[in-house]
Amino acid sequence: MNYNNENIYRIDTIWEGSLTMSLSHRDMQVWNEIEMWESRHFSEKGTDFSLTYQKWVNSRLKKIQGTTAKNLLTKLDNILFHLQAFVQQGRFDQQAKDNIFSQARIFRSDIYSTEDMQKLTIDQLRFIAKKELAKQRLTALAQGGLTGVGGLAFTLSDLPFMLTINLRTVQLMSMIYGYDLRRPYEMMMVLKVFHAISLPKALQENAWNQLINEIRSNEEEEWLFYEGDEEVTSKAWMQRPLNHIFKLIMLNFLRKKLIQGIPIISIATGAGLNYQFARHIAESSHMFYQKRFLMEKHPSELLMVNK
Repeated sequence: MNYNNENIYRIDTIWEGSLTMSLSHRDMQVWNEIEMWESRHFSEKGTDFSLTYQKWVNSRLKKIQGTTAKNLLTKLDNILFHLQAFVQQGRFDQQAKDNIFSQARIFRSDIYSTEDMQKLTIDQLRFIAKKELAKQRLTALAQGGLTGVGGLAFTLSDLPFMLTINLRTVQLMSMIYGYDLRRPYEMMMVLKVFHAISLPKALQENAWNQLINEIRSNEEEEWLFYEGDEEVTSKAWMQRPLNHIFKLIMLNFLRKKLIQGIPIISIATGAGLNYQFARHIAESSHMFYQKRFLMEKHPSELLMVNK
């Protein structure tokens, strides 16, 4: 997707001239922003070091074959399913919903359920989403700093906490944009989105497009049940826990470099790495749910624009 000023002008001209549907000019502007983000994000190929590292990891993963690979993927799937269920249960989840609905009622007084969130405009939803995403990034920053401090408990809990925080980010975007996580389809969609945007950079575009095509093909569905493939993780996604192991090794080495008795470099590195990953998940999941919201709100108008 390569967009320049001429393309943006063409879309705006279509809007002002031939489109007389319910698609607002602001919705069109947001749609343009999302498409420009996609073009920029998926065109980034990474540094020479990251590409070399990617090839090395791929060569290691190719050695995992057959039953061993399948068992590992099944275990990863189970971990993500259980984390998803854990985060959705209890008072914590209800408090998050109540907080989101309270913010939404600043704009409309008739917001009492997740589905009611779709009564809001795209800018109102974006305002609420950005506030929640800021909290998630700060949580990831603090959690990464604690990992940098060291200790068995903080080290072993880093990966589960990191996955939980970022899965929660995708869940929050789903709720804010009006998708009820009590539905099996929406639960599976959260996992698929998280999987797609946490893949290695070179593989994200294909996974992203598959999700967008799935939404388009299910425009008329009620989505009460999920009838697709229930496997979420792929062999490529196994790079995520491998990267995590390398991060912990690096932090263990940096922890030995003390400044006035405190492993400041290790703390800063752990916080920075977790924050960077959380920021990527936050930005990408927010873009996805904005795009989905607009696609389902204006399916025929946006289809005409993309032709």
